[in-house]
Amino acid sequence: MRDDHLRRIAEIEAARKAALEMGGADSVARQHKRGKLTCRERLDLLLDPGSFIEYGILAQSIVEVPGRTAKIAMAGGVVIGTGMIEGRRVFVLADDATVASGARGAAGGRKSGHVIQLALKQRFPLISLLEASAGRVQDMMGSRAWAGLGFDPHTTGFGAMVDLSGVVPMVSAAMGNSVGGAAFNAMLSDFVPMVKGTSFMAVSGPPVVLGAVGERVSAQDLGGAHVHLVETGQADYGAENDQDCMRVIREYLGYFPSSSYQLPPIRSTEDSPERRCERLLDIVPTNQRRPYDMYEVIEDIVDEGGYLPLKHEYGKSVITCLARIDGYSVGIIASQPMHMAGVLDYTAAYKAIHFMDLCDAFHLPLIFLVDCPGFIVGKEWEKHSMLKTVARALHVHRRLTVPKITVIVRKAYGLAYWILGGKAMNPDALAAWPTASFSLMAPEPAINVLYEQEIAAAPDPDRRRAELMELFSQEYAPDNAAKDFTLDDIIDPRNTRAFLARSLEVLVNSTGRVARFRHPIWP
Repeated sequence: MRDDHLRRIAEIEAARKAALEMGGADSVARQHKRGKLTCRERLDLLLDPGSFIEYGILAQSIVEVPGRTAKIAMAGGVVIGTGMIEGRRVFVLADDATVASGARGAAGGRKSGHVIQLALKQRFPLISLLEASAGRVQDMMGSRAWAGLGFDPHTTGFGAMVDLSGVVPMVSAAMGNSVGGAAFNAMLSDFVPMVKGTSFMAVSGPPVVLGAVGERVSAQDLGGAHVHLVETGQADYGAENDQDCMRVIREYLGYFPSSSYQLPPIRSTEDSPERRCERLLDIVPTNQRRPYDMYEVIEDIVDEGGYLPLKHEYGKSVITCLARIDGYSVGIIASQPMHMAGVLDYTAAYKAIHFMDLCDAFHLPLIFLVDCPGFIVGKEWEKHSMLKTVARALHVHRRLTVPKITVIVRKAYGLAYWILGGKAMNPDALAAWPTASFSLMAPEPAINVLYEQEIAAAPDPDRRRAELMELFSQEYAPDNAAKDFTLDDIIDPRNTRAFLARSLEVLVNSTGRVARFRHPIWP
């Protein structure tokens, strides 16, 4: 009897060892030659040492292709389980590209659905490391296979990910070819890093595109990191390599609670909340036309100068980033005068919408740093549904439940000011720098509309225009708003960090602040 036990134990351990070898030494070597880590090496970097508990290591799929020798997909081609990041629990799903090129079959699909359900039930973050060349055709062709092999949308896969949205933070990293289901997995997540040069996301890969519509296109041109970081905005961060990708996932989750039923973590810092920001007087010119880099302003006011920009290369006239002030996790939405003078176009508005949704779902206070001359105008921009995008931004902003703090750094003109935390959106704290300027319209176009004929008829048109500019500058100054109490305060720029820290201390510690599910995060 004892020998029977030992024999069976040895058989199981041999199967476990075979699964740990993934697709075999040759497949692992090919993965490394492409500059990529294996899924298990990625998990070793992502999770705290020794914390990983794996589920379903003995799962298998038989990969059968007519005319070829059948192969066994070890562990179903997907590694799932749970582990810790900085001592906090997460659930993980990692495609194994060394097995059947990462194509997900029946067993892998059931495993993926299982770990998504666990994240939903236990309310811990879900991390997907994607490298799957769509579903495995051999397992899913035909009505019986598609309907019956564990892909019930109400209990697994996409249906469960929709249910997860806004409940727990979801990260989906494109680590290689992420086609079909893997790409849609990413789009249902909150944070999508892509590895530059080796990752790719699209509805279908180049072979399917060629067969379906006759278009020849490379994977990188179809859905590479540059496409989604710069042109579509469907990715949030460009990682230099697999190691950098694992690092940024750990950093990102550090700003968030484990679920919407908790408040964000507070970290101790030696950076005094009362620290004066002397550099700000040199960074920001008083000349409204001169650009400057708002990232330098952010670096000077946040804890230890650290922040994590999201969608850095998309909608560049607005900055969205995660940071900490006096230990509190915050989301920052800031104008970027270095790009198109900080005007809002549809890409910047969409970027702000998604970020507001994200921060509100997980209770991160929002800080707005405003230097915006208004919306971009013109025929081409109207074709991109600017009106509807602005309306949606107003909807999202009006329904925010998190604390909101607005600082007008320089310009705040038109309805764009509302989207960026203006008085009409009821910020909890609203201050301006002494050199700020805000009104319905920038002074130059306002003067052109109101005084065009008078200026043209003046003996010295340039002098008359300069006189009007001076009058308008006085009218646009923040003093008048402060007198009417449509502005809480006019602050010394060097005290910006202190103003934000004091406001956060009051707002974050409010007894009326309750952690609960607010809403999903719309793609």
